[in-house]
Amino acid sequence: MVNIPKLKINFEYEKNKKEKPIKIPKAHTLNLGRVRSIVLIILIGLFIYFSYVLILANATAHKNKTLQQTVGALSHRIDQENAGTTSYNPLVDQYMTQFLKVYYSPASDDSDTRTKQLTQYLANNLTLPSTDKNTDLKLVSSTLNGIFTVDSVKTAQYNLTVEANNKQSQLTVDIPYQQDNEKLTVTGLPYVANFIDSIGHVGQSRLANTGKTLTSEQTTTKVAKFTKQFAQKYVSSSTKDMAFLMADPVGLDGAVDFVSLDDSTIKVAGTTKHPIVTATMTVKVHDSDIKQVQTIRLYLKQQASTYFVTKFIQA
Repeated sequence: MVNIPKLKINFEYEKNKKEKPIKIPKAHTLNLGRVRSIVLIILIGLFIYFSYVLILANATAHKNKTLQQTVGALSHRIDQENAGTTSYNPLVDQYMTQFLKVYYSPASDDSDTRTKQLTQYLANNLTLPSTDKNTDLKLVSSTLNGIFTVDSVKTAQYNLTVEANNKQSQLTVDIPYQQDNEKLTVTGLPYVANFIDSIGHVGQSRLANTGKTLTSEQTTTKVAKFTKQFAQKYVSSSTKDMAFLMADPVGLDGAVDFVSLDDSTIKVAGTTKHPIVTATMTVKVHDSDIKQVQTIRLYLKQQASTYFVTKFIQA
C-alpha cells in the first residue's frame, strides 16, 4: 500500500527549505571624514614632536657653544694670568738644572755619551742638530728667572753663566717643556731670549677698595673697639680659641708680640649690620727689635652687642 500524501508533504518541505533566503552579513564601512581626521591628528602630533626635538637640539647646540666660549675665555684668562708672572717650582728647577749641566757640557771628547744623556730629557721627536757641538763649554751657574707661558707653552727662563776658553759670559735662555704630574720633558732646545722683568704695575692693592665709608659714628666706634680686641687676641690665641670669634678660625698662638693698632688707619665701610673694617697693626718678634707692619681686613656680622668675623684677610 503506497502512502502518496506523505511524499507530497516531504517534497513541499524540501522545496520550502531550498527557497528560504540567505542572510548576508552587513559589511563594515569606514567613514572617509573620520579617516582624514585621524591622519591629520597624527601629522599634527608628529609636527609637534619634531618641533620639540628641534628646539631641544638647538638649545643643546647653543649651550655647547656657550660652554666652549666659556672654556676658551677661561683658558685665555689662565694664560694671561700665567704669562709674565714668575713662579717657583722646585721640581722644575731641579730637572732643568740637571738638563742644563748636560746640555752645556763639552762634546768634543765623547759626543755620543752627551747625546745619550740628553735624550733622556728631550721629547721623543726632538733631536739635536748636527751643528750642536758645545766644545770647550762649561756651565758655571744657572738661576731660574721664572716660569712663564709663551704661546700657550710652559717655558722656564734661566740666567746662565757659561765659560769658554777661560772666559765667562752671561746669557738668558728659554726652555720649553711639558709636565704631567711629576714627569717633565723638554719639548724645545734652549734658545737665547730677552730677560723677562717681572716688576710692573699690573694690579691693584688687594685691600685698596674699602667701599663707601660708614657714617654712623656709633657703629664705627664699636667696630674700632672690636678690631683692637680682635687683633690682640688673634696674635696671642690659638686657632682653636679663635673659633668663638671667626667663621674660619686662625690664630698666631703667641708666635709674635702685639705692639699696636694704629687708630688713624681704621676705615669702616659696609652696613651697620655687616660692617667691613680695614686697619694696620704692628707686631714684634720675641726678644728683638724686629717689627712687622701688616694690614688686616675684617668682614663682620653684628651679634647682639658685639661682632662675629665672617671673613679675615691679611696683606
